[in-house]
Amino acid sequence: MSEPSPTPSVPRILPLSLAGAGLAMSGLLEWVHIKTYLLPSSASFCTVNQTLDCHQVALSRFSVFLNIPMPLWGVAGFLALGVAAWLRLRLFWPLAALATLASVGLLLEELLHVGAVCLFCEVVHVIALLLGLIGWRWHRKHGRRGSPKAWLAVGAVPATLLLVTAFIVPPYWAPLTWQSGVPHPHGVDEQGRYWVGAESPTLTVEEFVDYGCPHCAVATNITRRRLAAHGKRLRVIRRHQPRMRCNERNKGCIHLRSAYCAAQQQQFWQMDAWLFANVPGHPSTDVVEGAKALSLDVPSFVQCLQDPATYAWADAEAKAAGKLKINFTPTYRVDEHTITQAELDAMIAERL
Repeated sequence: MSEPSPTPSVPRILPLSLAGAGLAMSGLLEWVHIKTYLLPSSASFCTVNQTLDCHQVALSRFSVFLNIPMPLWGVAGFLALGVAAWLRLRLFWPLAALATLASVGLLLEELLHVGAVCLFCEVVHVIALLLGLIGWRWHRKHGRRGSPKAWLAVGAVPATLLLVTAFIVPPYWAPLTWQSGVPHPHGVDEQGRYWVGAESPTLTVEEFVDYGCPHCAVATNITRRRLAAHGKRLRVIRRHQPRMRCNERNKGCIHLRSAYCAAQQQQFWQMDAWLFANVPGHPSTDVVEGAKALSLDVPSFVQCLQDPATYAWADAEAKAAGKLKINFTPTYRVDEHTITQAELDAMIAERL
């Protein structure tokens, strides 16, 4: 019996065109992902406001899955769909169904957890939905079963792309962690502020952060890269804007307090790195696990967390940021002037 032919009502050019559009959009989203992590000071052409924010989505917990950026999963998926459409395979239908389910799941993640959506992501989701409908109406009944060679043709290039990304491409999204040791001089200045970098700096930068802020996690990673390049002339002072009251009454600022308590055991910057690696994007984080990971004296650490002096220090940090009118994080100050990250990049290029 001869294999059924595709229904003439849906020409092959339609799924091919949609798969090509999805491939192009996924490639564009990968560029946005790279810019978010490596060029955070650059403006995003797909960020409109807090609700329509591509950067916020790119920083979310599922923007990287199994050590592969989500846009590259999209590239691989649309490549496979394009080949399956070209060969008129019945395999197109389960692939399209999987893409549709993944799109629905990612949309729910954006709405329920991230609190922002990415316009280009939604275009990809619509394309996946349309391909799912085509697969249901066309390939499910009229597609060819295909030979093992045809199935191999569908999966070979996407699988190679994913494997190369997972095992060969440097993980640009991963933080440069200092949890095992700080590679630069560091200490406490005359004002009691924690610093890292040059002992006799040419340029000193105050970096205001909030440990729950995904943008701050990326920005501090960029700061570590700056220190790797200019550590002998650049000094960074850690400042805090937790955007909440930190006094003993409300038991707030647990992450800020944990950094202070790690500092009492000479591991401020190690805890700083651990917090940025584990707090942003997570509703709750057990800071005691951080103390264990850094081999701190856990009973002393827990006792410090509840010490009134710790609350007083954290509250003073928050009030100092408020007095300087630091309303957003990350924020930078140089020579008592608040500057943007782009201005900081220019200043580093000029002075260092």
